[in-house]
Amino acid sequence: MKRRQFLGTLASLPALPAALNAQEGPPVPDPVERMTAPNWPTINLNHLGFRPRVGQKALVVRALATPPPAQFTLSDVSERHFRFTRALSRVNSDFGPFLVADFSDLDHPGLYQVTVGNERSVQFAIQEEVWRRTVPKAVGYYRYQRCGVEVPLVHPACHLDDARRRDNGEHVDEVGGWHDAGDLRKWMDVTMLNGIALLNLLRNIPEPRPGDVTHEQILEEVRFGNRYFLKMQDTDGKIWADVAGGVNGDNSDNHWTDNDIGTSDDRYLNTAKRSGTAAVFTTLEALAAQFYIKTDPDYAKQCLDAGVRAWKAFDRPPDSTEDCAWWTLAACELFRATLQSEYREHAMLLGRDLLRRQNTSYLADQRQVRGFWMNGDQPYMDIVNSAMPPLALLHLYDTFPDAAARGKWKDAVQLHIDEYLTPMAGRNAYRVIPLGLFLGSPTPEKYRPLAGGLTYRYFHPTRKQYWWQGANCHLASNALLLGWFSKLAGDKAGAYAGLAYRQLEWIMGANPFAACMMTGEGMRNPFPHSRFVGLIPGGIMNGIAGNTKDEPVLDMEYTLDWRTCEYWSPHVAFYIWANSVLEGIGLSS
Repeated sequence: MKRRQFLGTLASLPALPAALNAQEGPPVPDPVERMTAPNWPTINLNHLGFRPRVGQKALVVRALATPPPAQFTLSDVSERHFRFTRALSRVNSDFGPFLVADFSDLDHPGLYQVTVGNERSVQFAIQEEVWRRTVPKAVGYYRYQRCGVEVPLVHPACHLDDARRRDNGEHVDEVGGWHDAGDLRKWMDVTMLNGIALLNLLRNIPEPRPGDVTHEQILEEVRFGNRYFLKMQDTDGKIWADVAGGVNGDNSDNHWTDNDIGTSDDRYLNTAKRSGTAAVFTTLEALAAQFYIKTDPDYAKQCLDAGVRAWKAFDRPPDSTEDCAWWTLAACELFRATLQSEYREHAMLLGRDLLRRQNTSYLADQRQVRGFWMNGDQPYMDIVNSAMPPLALLHLYDTFPDAAARGKWKDAVQLHIDEYLTPMAGRNAYRVIPLGLFLGSPTPEKYRPLAGGLTYRYFHPTRKQYWWQGANCHLASNALLLGWFSKLAGDKAGAYAGLAYRQLEWIMGANPFAACMMTGEGMRNPFPHSRFVGLIPGGIMNGIAGNTKDEPVLDMEYTLDWRTCEYWSPHVAFYIWANSVLEGIGLSS
């Protein structure tokens, strides 16, 4: 199909939601407020299944009936015809009353189904490969998102005219990369997570098995995306922010173009340069240098040189906790790539800064939780980089086995997990980690009281800013953290690995909607907000968000709600990275 013919077929597509544009004035009623969980189904469990001897095997039943059911029956629907009936345990937790079924003692491989009253669950497997088999599908998501080339059966070559500078209008070659989400824009910081996750997949699973994505395929995909990232480095070493992000933070650049340079539909290059973007860039390029050194030394050197230039261009201490965490990762990867002492010295200083930013006492007149990170005088919260501060300490721990501060790094992560993540996850039957803590009620909506002056929400505040959404990347990044730390945890390893899987299980159906949020897996999939290419196998949606009452909301009515159903790079990246770590765990729960 010729390019202009293709453009014609898309001309009738509706514009993206106006909610993407900042609006002034009081909040207006939003249809997302009506997207609360239906009364059926009430059985909520992970649609994939469970590994035989890793993690907890559990399902949640929403206790909506009066009287509530008292028992569940589990049946093997394969050839064994095995079944048993057990009592359900009633628990009170956030989101209402629930019943919980635990069958962690069942470790025989098979295909199973649960019945509660007249309701049947989806069929699920108990199998060692139940999570690993989804990773190639998630990796394949990136090929659908390629920009600047033809993607067969998806779109012809696109955006060959990217991009013109916002500041002076000059054309700069920024062809290539990956579309970031369910749109056509190319952000840098979050999309570089794709390459970081893929290279960590190689690091954590060095010996692929039949059915896995090969090392060659992964390296080819990373190289494709990295062509664009390398183009986004200015001559001063700093990194530009995005292509097609819009002129004033709007959605104006989110469109197909005619591929002709200099015409009115050329998209814009945002020449803003952030410290955090440079830190993620440096991390990726130092990683790439390590993984291409054997197969393409010249390319490895190109990547390393780019990372070093970005490192040297930002020589001031990081202001934010997020930037401090990412520069710590960058220092670790630069040291691994070069073994130069200057990066070790910087890593020690950054690690000390991260320890200083952790709340080790009890904040706001309460004694229930501590160990979380602060950003200035507020509890740290970021949906993409939710777990990055403790993850940075784990990077330090692994990179510098002889460091004097190594015990402090491990203790800080353990404090965070034991006295913040674990008790907060225990406040709901699904055992998912709330999005974050707050001091009081900063916006006119519900904040759940914790103790003293601390409150919390499971979901993004809806009245803080126009931009809010589901946060599957928050859950997946914490799964990565918990899985990684379980390898250091001795007798508690099984508990941490089990909590890690509970975060991923929410994404895969163990949620109030009994909906699987990865396209191509499970049941009751929401239709994704992916207006330009449609369904992408392995794509993960933003996920369940909350309304003003902090109740879970998800678009199950095909309204193309971007907040809950749009694909986004960080969800897929952290899912791949977390699974690559968890696959190395073979402990009994």
